[in-house]
Amino acid sequence: MASEPLCGGVSEDLDIHTKEHAERIQTALATASDRAGKAYKLHRVEKQVVAGMLYTYYISFNDDESGQKHKITVWERPWLKEKDPEAALRVTFEVHKE
Repeated sequence: MASEPLCGGVSEDLDIHTKEHAERIQTALATASDRAGKAYKLHRVEKQVVAGMLYTYYISFNDDESGQKHKITVWERPWLKEKDPEAALRVTFEVHKE
């Protein structure tokens, strides 16, 4: 029996190098004024079905010799785009503490 992710559970996305993931990351980096446009390495992607989709990205910046990882979360609720655009896409960017 294949192990399918549980509804609402967090699952790792093994196809991390997609256009959609890159676009979400660029949107998140644009919210952090000192990080916009910086080159990064994507380490891991997690996704979760919630009221919409929650994506979690773990990245490090190419010019950061410390190797510090950062965590980006993107919560998408596309049905809210017209009614409440700010609620349709919520982005957080923070230092990841393992």
